[in-house]
Amino acid sequence: MVPLLLVGLPSSDTADLEAMLAPLGQPVLKATPWNEELMGLLDRDPACLLVDARRDWAAGFEVAHRLEGHERARHIPLLLLGEAACEQVDLIQGLGLEMVDCLFEPIHPGILRAKVGMFIGLHRRERAARLALDRAGRSEVAAHEPERVLRTLLGNLPGMAYRCLNEPGYPMAYVSEGVLPLTGYGPEDFTARRVLWEDLIHPDDAAQVWGDIQAAITTRTSFTLTYRLRTRTGEERWVWERGVAVQGPGSGPPLLEGFITDITAIKCAERERERLLTQVEAERSRLEAILQQLPCGVLVAEAPSGRMLHANAQAEQLLGHSSLGVQSMEEFAHHHAIHPDGRPYTAEEYPMARALATGKAQAGEELLYRQPDGSKRVLHVNAGPILDGQGSPRAVVASFMDITPLKRTEMRQAFLSSAGELLVSTLDYETTLTHVVQQAVPCLGDGCMLDVLEPDGTLRRLAAHHVDPARVPLLHEVARLGVLRIDAPSGPGAAIRTGRIELQLDISDDTLVRYSPNAEILDLLRRLRFTSFLSVPLHARGRTFGALTLLTCHRGARYDQETQSMAEELARRAALALDNACLYHEAQRAVMLRDEFLSVASHELKTPLTPLNLKLSALSRELRPWEGEAWASRFQQHLEMARRQIRKMTTLINALLDISRLSRGGLVMQPEEVDLGEVLREVMDWFASDAVRAGSELRVEGAPRVTGQWDRLRLEQVVTNLLSNAIRYGAGRPIHVRTELEGERVRLVVRDQGIGIAPEAQARLFDKFGKFESAVPERHSGGLGLGLYITHNIVEAMGGHIRVESRPGEGSTFTVELPRSAAADAPGAA
Repeated sequence: MVPLLLVGLPSSDTADLEAMLAPLGQPVLKATPWNEELMGLLDRDPACLLVDARRDWAAGFEVAHRLEGHERARHIPLLLLGEAACEQVDLIQGLGLEMVDCLFEPIHPGILRAKVGMFIGLHRRERAARLALDRAGRSEVAAHEPERVLRTLLGNLPGMAYRCLNEPGYPMAYVSEGVLPLTGYGPEDFTARRVLWEDLIHPDDAAQVWGDIQAAITTRTSFTLTYRLRTRTGEERWVWERGVAVQGPGSGPPLLEGFITDITAIKCAERERERLLTQVEAERSRLEAILQQLPCGVLVAEAPSGRMLHANAQAEQLLGHSSLGVQSMEEFAHHHAIHPDGRPYTAEEYPMARALATGKAQAGEELLYRQPDGSKRVLHVNAGPILDGQGSPRAVVASFMDITPLKRTEMRQAFLSSAGELLVSTLDYETTLTHVVQQAVPCLGDGCMLDVLEPDGTLRRLAAHHVDPARVPLLHEVARLGVLRIDAPSGPGAAIRTGRIELQLDISDDTLVRYSPNAEILDLLRRLRFTSFLSVPLHARGRTFGALTLLTCHRGARYDQETQSMAEELARRAALALDNACLYHEAQRAVMLRDEFLSVASHELKTPLTPLNLKLSALSRELRPWEGEAWASRFQQHLEMARRQIRKMTTLINALLDISRLSRGGLVMQPEEVDLGEVLREVMDWFASDAVRAGSELRVEGAPRVTGQWDRLRLEQVVTNLLSNAIRYGAGRPIHVRTELEGERVRLVVRDQGIGIAPEAQARLFDKFGKFESAVPERHSGGLGLGLYITHNIVEAMGGHIRVESRPGEGSTFTVELPRSAAADAPGAA
């Protein structure tokens, strides 16, 4: 359908025109001049414009003139309808307009329809012509489009397209521009045959390229090649070629058409990839070998899932099962780690799981693990994340090793150390060995017994212990009923008799029947339910004192070499403790016998000294009438020498008596009111002649009267010992004796300027027989070395203390401090 546009003036009635045009069967569009509706109707491409100017010719002519100049209506035929009375000039002007025709009243409908029909036909022919031209243009564009696309593709492809003859040299009929960057030669070099393609192919690849192309032609398939080229500059490049054989013009030979691109970078990348893959595989194999050779188990899990990626053989051996089936962290709970109280680990408690969750290392954890056979192992575990470049966990690795033997050794070493300390802590060996037997269970076995050999040759069970307290009485009952015999074929008696270790494994009921002398003992042995025993003899100084016996009460338990060594070491220490205790008691008995002898000997030695001293005194009195005689003076000197020797002998005998008293429990003090100054003056009078002979001057300083509650004889003994030592070692220099009173305490100071005492000797100066061996030359040595020991005990018995300050060559200072009143809690207070 072709629309017609009827433009009427506002005062026009176009109904008659519409009726005239109706027989044409085309839609009639109506509009008034110069509104939006008219502009829109022009866009519908009407066959002609009919301007009704019958009421106003000038206005209609103006509309026609403007429409003829309008962009949208310029090429549309225009029919101006006017009145018959219009002037000739106006008509001429109207006819002068391009594409404008006129009809005047009276308008004949047939003429109107003929003119309009002519315009409709003209419009249809123009439309058809435009469509034909448009189709022709599109066809031309379509015809050239493949060429354009091909040129675009060839210009943008990273390579070259070609057409060549299938003959040696591959002469080129066509080469795209991409050949220049690929080979360094332009297309004209190949099409003019100045360069043949075969000349560029690597000699090692040429035969293969020709063979593959001919095989593809034979099978009528395309070919794909990879080979090397040498460019114009001599550079070697890898190329990829895809082509096919096509029939040439007429009946000529086939042509080859295809595409070639540079894959040097890809080849280099492939070689680098292969090198890296080889290197990675080598490193992986090396790592795998290292992991398999490690003495510890290694697990590697994926982050964050926890899926197990790797487990070495040692891990499977330590755990007793494979871990490679674990697919998530939740499945960690399928492992068998347990807490000390027996509770199983949750999945989140495993070190690997914590490392996955926190991204932090979990180091140095000890984990108790139950293996499928029920045995428990102690594993030392370290777990840590494997981080990527951004610091995020990619995986987590855990290493663990079995430290069960180490922990067992540590426990046993701790036991040995504790047992050793216990054994040397006291000489009460029965109580000590009982504690040691108790500590040996369960460290060394389920039960432990210690039997000793009595002097009469019988055996006595000294101690027994068991993990089941109800079985301890059974162990003692078995020994009481006579199983414990020195002539027994096995067990503790055999170990003591032969001095060798007795080991019995896998004890059966038949074994119990064979070694049981009666039904009662057999019943006791069955109730003990032991499956093996180890008896180790106790040796010391070539003697066997007893045996240490260990029991196990479950099948499969074995006494390995380490356990036997531990038992032997424990037996050795127990034997030493037992021997030391025996030696100590023997020494105590010997000391008692010695003290009894010293006491008796001292009294017997003092008995003849008293009358001898009286006889010497009588002789001295009888010599007085002849004091002026020379012979009397000489005789008096001999008497004085004899009296000094008697005093010395008395002092030695008293020292022996004091030693005996100290050994039996201490000295007995008899305190009374005593003046220390008076005692000091009396003792100095006794030693006046000795001091003169030694060349030393005795000088007394301090208060003349110092009283207190002391045993007078013992106080004299203290002053005598200190003063005699000062004279003996004073080197003939002055000796200073000073008394001091400070409140309720008295201080006695004896200072000489003699040879002094070495520091190492001062530490044992107040010990029994503590002479100055390292500080005193042989010519100064004398006495038994008991004086200072007795002095020290006397001073402590009176509640005081004594100390010494000395340097070799500068003399010695002894200081005694005593309370003025007798100490109620003093060791010797009576």
